Amino acid sequence: MLVSKKTVGTIFILLCLGIILNPKFPFSKNIRGIMLQCFRPVLSISNKTIIFFKDIRSELRLNKTLKSENIRLKNNLKLLDRKITELEEFEIENQRLRLLLELKDQVKYDTIPAQVIGRDLSGWSQLIIINKGTHHGITQDMQVVAGQGIVGKIIETGLFSSKVQLLIDKRSCIGGIMQKSRIVGLVEGTGKDYLILNYLPRDETVFVNDLVLSSGLGGVYQKGLVIGTVKAIHEAKFGLYKYADITPSVPLHKIEEVLVIFKPKEDSI
Repeated sequence: MLVSKKTVGTIFILLCLGIILNPKFPFSKNIRGIMLQCFRPVLSISNKTIIFFKDIRSELRLNKTLKSENIRLKNNLKLLDRKITELEEFEIENQRLRLLLELKDQVKYDTIPAQVIGRDLSGWSQLIIINKGTHHGITQDMQVVAGQGIVGKIIETGLFSSKVQLLIDKRSCIGGIMQKSRIVGLVEGTGKDYLILNYLPRDETVFVNDLVLSSGLGGVYQKGLVIGTVKAIHEAKFGLYKYADITPSVPLHKIEEVLVIFKPKEDSI
């Protein structure tokens, strides 16, 4: 079998390198020095090649470590984001519940807390469903309030749930009185996100941003509960009255917890 010149040359170089690098081989120091000088370029390239591959291996190991660390940090960041979201939600819920507790202390009636479990906010009706019913003592026409003021009234009851007609429902009406001017009118729902305070005398002064409270007339709502704030005043072209746009104090489309009012505490046994 014929051996190529390239193979022979490679073997020769390797043998020479072995002789040079082996101090036990019987060569004088001068000959060894000359041979080292001749093969110095080869040794330099070989050494650089070894270093190059070592660097590549180290770089690959480092890259793998960095990728694993990056994945771990990303997972930790997602976990922290979830925790922050949960804490923010707890804080918002605590604020709502604090308002309810404050209102509970102010109202002279017995109350029961309830959660909103359903909504019907179509153009025909503005209703919510709460998780309390006749089993909990709920009956029709009971007042429903939130921390900021009146939500509406009970219009239908089931054993464990009830329907609440919101103030903004078109069929809703409640007696209102302005806090500053003490003018009395009728607050009616519009089916939208605002109310109308009707039957205000033309010659009376109505203040924008005045607070509108329940007047206590009508037998459903107690006097002094917050309804909303006057945002605009309009004068009808004909008639003896003017009317005002009212912004509800309760964000009715976002309500989550409410209080249902029973009866005066002094009447409780």
